[in-house]
Amino acid sequence: MTEQFAGTYFDGTSGHRHAVTLRRIGTSHFALEGDGVERSGTIDTLSITPRLARVARTVEFADGARLLLAHDAAIDAWFPRSGRLEGFVDRLEHHAYAVAVAVLVCFATLAIGAIWGVPKAADSIAFRIPPSAEQTLGDEVLGQLDRLGLETSKLSSHERADLTDRFSRLAGDASGEYRVEFRDAPGIGANAFAIPGGTVVVTDQLVKALVDSREFDAVVAHEIGHQRQRHTLRQALRGSIVAIVAAFFTGDVSSAGAVVVAVPTFLLTSHYSREFEDEADRYAFELLSQRKESPHWFAAAMRHIEAAHPSWQRTYTSYLSSHPDTEARIEAADEAAHAFAAAHPNLCPNGLCPGEKPGDGADCPDCGDTDAPAPDLACEKSTQVDAVTCRRTGGT
Repeated sequence: MTEQFAGTYFDGTSGHRHAVTLRRIGTSHFALEGDGVERSGTIDTLSITPRLARVARTVEFADGARLLLAHDAAIDAWFPRSGRLEGFVDRLEHHAYAVAVAVLVCFATLAIGAIWGVPKAADSIAFRIPPSAEQTLGDEVLGQLDRLGLETSKLSSHERADLTDRFSRLAGDASGEYRVEFRDAPGIGANAFAIPGGTVVVTDQLVKALVDSREFDAVVAHEIGHQRQRHTLRQALRGSIVAIVAAFFTGDVSSAGAVVVAVPTFLLTSHYSREFEDEADRYAFELLSQRKESPHWFAAAMRHIEAAHPSWQRTYTSYLSSHPDTEARIEAADEAAHAFAAAHPNLCPNGLCPGEKPGDGADCPDCGDTDAPAPDLACEKSTQVDAVTCRRTGGT
């Protein structure tokens, strides 16, 4: 039995092409001849690439030489035990229905990976990063933000000290190691960022937009919620498949330049998912309630932040991704405030004491506190939770 195929031979040591003919001798031997080439051997020392559409086949020799053959199914008879799976795939490629199903499966796989796979991988990576690596990343991110336009805070040292004390008390109640940094950011406006590593950045413009220091508590409580759930890192990783791959292979996100670039870009030009915002909001309500501060202050802060931003700028804040979302979050805060009032009937509604105006910043005393200085403060509750009123009694 003699079969032959014309092809192009490369010896594996130079790029010179040789026009040759490959012949089959008997059932187990071959001969290669032509253009100064002459070699022979047993077929079982050869291997061949699988069929792929009309792509040329490559016969590989044990010494690294290669022979390119035109696409010819007859050569498969030389290698009956190899390429069975590839041969099956090749047959499927010639059936339109099989191709259509394969395309649909590919799109479905990509969609499932994008919707569920990438977020789960990103979240898993974010929670596995050691604190030291996250702190390093956070320092680099803050440096990037400073280079992108954040300036040294122009708040007075007294104002920064007072707000830092309030933040420290919140961080203590949250049982976490968090710190606050103040920056002047005219181009960004009223905003706050949760940076990996426990740092919360608050802009001077945000401080000026808020009317009451308890609104500051509400805002930073929300950012602490982002910190506890590592939302910033998770959101940035979800948006960067390159960063995820780098993290899997290196095991250290702090060394992945893509993440360092992605986080500041995300903070300045994007916003958290609604899922993450809701989680941070709920945490803020719980933390405020734990401190006997009404979630009313969160709603008040949201309204003041919204008023401080022109309409074109609202897309670029971590609070004001869109007007309907803002309204929904304010409504949720108001509902939480009503629940807080119902759970604390001895406290004044909305945290305001008689005669107090927003901005006074006084912590509303417990109306049932018998040690409160005269004139005593007593509460009078009607049938509606939001109709609770406080009145002064026993004063002279």
